[in-house]
Amino acid sequence: MNSVFLPRFTMGIGACKSISEFLKENTKVAVLYGNKAYQAAKPYLDEAFSEAKLDIVVLKNYGHEATYENVEMIQNFEGMDQVEALIGVGGGKCLDTIKYVGDKMNLPVYTIPTIASTCAAVTKISIMYNADGSFKDIPKLKQPPVHCFIEPRIICDAPIQYLWAGIGDTMAKHVESVFSARNDELDYASELGIKIGENCYYPMLRDGAQALEDAKNHAVTPALERVIQNILITTGSVSLSVDAAYNSALAHALFYGLTVRKHIEKNHLHGEVVSYGTLVQLMMDKQTDMLEKTYQFNKQIGLPTCLKDLELNIHDDLEDILEKAESNSELEHVPYPVTKDLIYQAMKDLEEYGGK
Repeated sequence: MNSVFLPRFTMGIGACKSISEFLKENTKVAVLYGNKAYQAAKPYLDEAFSEAKLDIVVLKNYGHEATYENVEMIQNFEGMDQVEALIGVGGGKCLDTIKYVGDKMNLPVYTIPTIASTCAAVTKISIMYNADGSFKDIPKLKQPPVHCFIEPRIICDAPIQYLWAGIGDTMAKHVESVFSARNDELDYASELGIKIGENCYYPMLRDGAQALEDAKNHAVTPALERVIQNILITTGSVSLSVDAAYNSALAHALFYGLTVRKHIEKNHLHGEVVSYGTLVQLMMDKQTDMLEKTYQFNKQIGLPTCLKDLELNIHDDLEDILEKAESNSELEHVPYPVTKDLIYQAMKDLEEYGGK
């Protein structure tokens, strides 16, 4: 038996006001947020929460990192025993933490993403980290958020690098899911999800550069709205539809490997690093046409094309990175064994490709 939960969302100017359509008056809620995210969203939230007549019994920062320690801390906040629903306001780590709290406490979760960087606002997994920022694991949740409210003005005014990185992360979803599912007989949901995933890639080549330019000018345009929805919703739709084995491959496994270097977590964004892994995967798999398209697009908008862009060098000792990548669960279901040697050779070939 297969249950599929596709994202439910409201997108557009004034989206937060529709909260009143989904939560009854006097619902006791916990609003959990990242500090900068909450300040950016507050002008829209104050009016929306007032109109919805919610009873906000907890209003607190989630803890700055997606860790199990912060999940436990939130569960022990004063007033949490009264809460009937959770509202998460922030980026991916904030929303992943709050989704896991909801899962543990059997509470419905509503999300208000303040950046378009990952699909965390709609998925039923949480990517969890250690306190030092290194990757820990990816617990599966019982259900995704009930509803996602996307106010494009908040995302448009956010630092541009989050949208930029989100484009890179989104393009990886199509490349990885098709690779992971290769040679398998797909069920309906997986076939649907992989087909949906085409919109994670091709519209980005068309709209990505324009959307970044529009966001820099703080202009909510059709191109920007399409890119935001593809980052948050299309990627999430793939994640929610396909068999879990098809959700990622080398692009993300290499990201998790790279997080063993502290400067990666400190200086670089998730989707930025994943976009480098996408090129490595395409090189390894000898997908020359897509490699060229992706490489040129990365160059156009400034996403990484080589290790130097991540403050590394192919002649460095990369053994710890390669070991972590090779052993990552994202490589458990791929069409052929992806070894350290294969990854390193693809990284080396990519360095030479850029030098041509």
